[in-house]
Amino acid sequence: MRDTEVPVLVVGGGGCGLAASVFLSDAGVRHLLVERRESTSVLPRAHYLNQRTMEIFRQYGIADDVYGISCPPDHMSEVVWSTSLGGGGPVDARELHRMETFGGGSPTGPYAVDSTGPSTNLPQHRLEPLLRRHAERRAPDSLLFHHEMTGFTQDEHGVTARVTDRTTGEVSTVRARYLLGADGGRSVGKTLDVAMDGAGGGFTIISVHFSADLSRWWPGDKVLMTHIISPEGEVSVVVATGPRWGLASDEWALHFRVPPGAEADLGTEAIAVRVRELLKLPGDVDVRVHHVSEYRPEAVVARSFRVGRVFLAGDAAHRQPPAAGGGLNTAVQDAHNLAWKLGAVLDGRAGEALLDSYEAERLPVARRNVGWAMNCLLNYGVLFASLGVVHGRPEATRANFAELLADTPLGQTRRTVVREVFGTQRIEYQAHDIELGHSYPAGAVVPDGTEPPPRDPTGATYHPVTRPGHRLPHAWLRHGDTRVSTHDLVDGRAGFVLITGPLSECWAVAAKQAEDTLGVPLTVVSVGGRAGAADYWDADGTWTAVRGTGDDGAVLVRPDQHIAWRSAQAGPRVDQELGAALRRILGHADATATGS
Repeated sequence: MRDTEVPVLVVGGGGCGLAASVFLSDAGVRHLLVERRESTSVLPRAHYLNQRTMEIFRQYGIADDVYGISCPPDHMSEVVWSTSLGGGGPVDARELHRMETFGGGSPTGPYAVDSTGPSTNLPQHRLEPLLRRHAERRAPDSLLFHHEMTGFTQDEHGVTARVTDRTTGEVSTVRARYLLGADGGRSVGKTLDVAMDGAGGGFTIISVHFSADLSRWWPGDKVLMTHIISPEGEVSVVVATGPRWGLASDEWALHFRVPPGAEADLGTEAIAVRVRELLKLPGDVDVRVHHVSEYRPEAVVARSFRVGRVFLAGDAAHRQPPAAGGGLNTAVQDAHNLAWKLGAVLDGRAGEALLDSYEAERLPVARRNVGWAMNCLLNYGVLFASLGVVHGRPEATRANFAELLADTPLGQTRRTVVREVFGTQRIEYQAHDIELGHSYPAGAVVPDGTEPPPRDPTGATYHPVTRPGHRLPHAWLRHGDTRVSTHDLVDGRAGFVLITGPLSECWAVAAKQAEDTLGVPLTVVSVGGRAGAADYWDADGTWTAVRGTGDDGAVLVRPDQHIAWRSAQAGPRVDQELGAALRRILGHADATATGS
C-alpha cells in the first residue's frame, strides 16, 4: 500500500468497523479501513441483533440479507433453563423454567407495532462476512484486511498513522482528518491513555463452537438457547448458531465458566469430552469442535469517546457481559450516530462542534446498556439461590436440587417460588424499551421543554414519542398503493427530513430557505389523516397519535432517525425558527437557542 490521505481512517474490521464503513460510504465519506486479521471473525460469539439494529440495517439495505440467513422468529421465541440436556439420572434433563423471548409469543404484539421488523439471531462469524460484502460493494479497495495500524500521532489538523501490511511487512503512512477506533480496545484507546471505568475480568469464559446432532435432547423447535444449571453447581449455556435452526440445527456455541485460578485444557479432544460432560450427552455422540476461545467478561465504559480527532466506538469504547446481548447492537448504533456527523463536517455543512455531540449522546447510552447487562448478570445470583446452588459445596447443591424436583408438597412449593424468581429474568429477554427507548437529552438536538415519557423499571414497556432526542417512532403510512414506514422517509445519505401535517405550505418555504442557506439536504414530507390530503396518508392513525404536533406543526428528523427538533404548531416566523434550530444542531458558531 502506498502512502495515502483519506478523510477518515477506520481501525478495526469487526461488526462495528464494517458497519461504520457502510454508513460512511452512504454519507459520501471517503475512508480507509484497516484490520489486522486476515479475514472476518471465525467465532460465533455475538449473535443477537435487536430491533433498533435491524431498523438501521433496513435503512442501509442490509436487513433483507440478514433476515435471509438469520434465525426465523419461530425458532428464537423461547429460552430454557434446564439441569442438563441428556443424562438418565432422576434430576437430569429436568426443565427449570421456560420464557418467551425477543418478541416471540405473547410479547409479539408490542414488538410488531413499534418497529419495522423483528429482532433476529445471526452469529458474528456469519454476520461479519455479510457486512464486509456490503462495505466492499460501496467502497472497493478501501478495506484492507491483514493490515495493522502500528502507531499514530495527531495534531491540530489530522491524524498520521503507520500501517503495516502483515503479509509483506511493508509499512505505509496514512494521513486522515479523523480516526475511528473500532479495534475492540486493542490499541487506539490504550495509545490515548483513555481510562475505562467499571469492573470485570475476574473469571474466564470458554466458548466452544461445535457441531453435533442434539435433536434428541434439544427442548423444542422454538428454543434458541438453553441455560444449563446442573445439580453439581456447574453453569453453562448452549446457543444454536445456524445455518439451520431449531431441532434441525447442528451447529452450536457452548459457553462455560472457568473459576478464578483454574485452568482448562483447550485441546480439541479434551474440549469435546467437556462438552459431553456439561450437557450430559452419551459418549458416542459425535462432537466436532470447530473453534475454542476464551475471554474475561467486563462491564467497563471509557471516560471519553473522543480525544481530539480520534473517536472510540464499539468494544473500544464500552465492553459488557453477554447478558442482554447489547454489545454488538450498541456498537452498530455508535457507528450510526457518528457517520452522518463526520459526513456533515467533512463537506462543510456542519461545524466542528457537531462532532462533540457524539460523546454527549453515546456515552450515557453505553453506560446505561453496560449497567443493564451487569444487572441482568447479577440477577443470576438470585436465580441460583432460588434453586439452592451453594457454590463450593456440591453435596449441599445436589441435596437442594433433589428436594426442589421431588414430587412432594415442599418440592411443589419450591418450584412455584422458582417460577416467580425466574420470571424476573425478563429484564434480559423482554427488554423492549431498553432496545428502542434510548434518547439523547443533550447533543445535536434542540430540547422543547417537554417531560420525557415514563420508563419501565423492568425495561419492557416502550413509549413512542417525537420528543427531541428520541428515536423517530415507527408508524405505517400509505403512499398511493404502497405501504411505507416513517423510518423509510429517512435514507442513509445524511439528509434531514421535516415531517409536517397536511398544512405544510409554510414549512416547505422555510425548508427551501434553510437548505439554500446552510447547504443541508432537507426533504419535506407531509402526512395527512386521509388519502389525498398530503404526500402520505396516516391510514390507521398511529402517526397522528404519537406525532406530538398539530396539523400545522413539524418534526425535524436527523439522518440517524432521531428527532432533532419539533414545533408543535407553526409560528409567525417558521423560517427563522427552523434555520436557527438547524444551525444549533449542526454546531455552527453563530447558532442561537430556539424552541417551541
